[in-house]
Amino acid sequence: MLELFGALLSDYMSSRDFPMDSTVSVAGVTALRILLQQRAQKARDILLAEIRLGTRPIQFQSADEAAAITYRYMRAAEEGAARTNLRLLARVIVGSAEGSGLYADDFLRWADVLAGLRREEVIVLGVMQRLNNQPPNPEHAENPAVHSWVECQAILKADYVIEPRVSDAYANALLRTGLVQLVSGSMKTPMVPFPTFALRNLSAILSIEGIIQSEQSAVEP
Repeated sequence: MLELFGALLSDYMSSRDFPMDSTVSVAGVTALRILLQQRAQKARDILLAEIRLGTRPIQFQSADEAAAITYRYMRAAEEGAARTNLRLLARVIVGSAEGSGLYADDFLRWADVLAGLRREEVIVLGVMQRLNNQPPNPEHAENPAVHSWVECQAILKADYVIEPRVSDAYANALLRTGLVQLVSGSMKTPMVPFPTFALRNLSAILSIEGIIQSEQSAVEP
């Protein structure tokens, strides 16, 4: 499977040629080519590293499915997706194969959601995922959404130095992903962010905070 991905990634990298327009200098085109090659190489290394960490072989329904997944992943890199985002996408590939199966339609949907997240949005989403995966607290049965968000904000401030007003803004920005929704809160806070079923589905594939920690370990000397 590593050989298949390696071949697909190499094909993608070799296919990216940029004809020089008369209005663009040779130096500019050369710089662009180097930049895109560096992005592609970074993405290739991250994907192959995640595949090696997998516990089961990756199986595709067809060669077309493999190509669609690989090319969408590499396009995210070409467009400037950060290392953490690329690692999230790579883990979707590996985690899907270890679970219900890897399908291009599913990966393309997750890629559209995850590729453009800002670092702070990934962090907020990761803490929300962590709390959402915990068993319900009987003491919070009356208003679980409010208690969950208050706890989430406390963790974000303590572990990531993200102030509550800032976490509110990032949580609201995450509404566009379909992973977070606004639900009824309290008299003090009428609406609070809360995970959707889609975030629980993502949890079956990967741990967001686990990806954050893996990326920190990968870049630290």
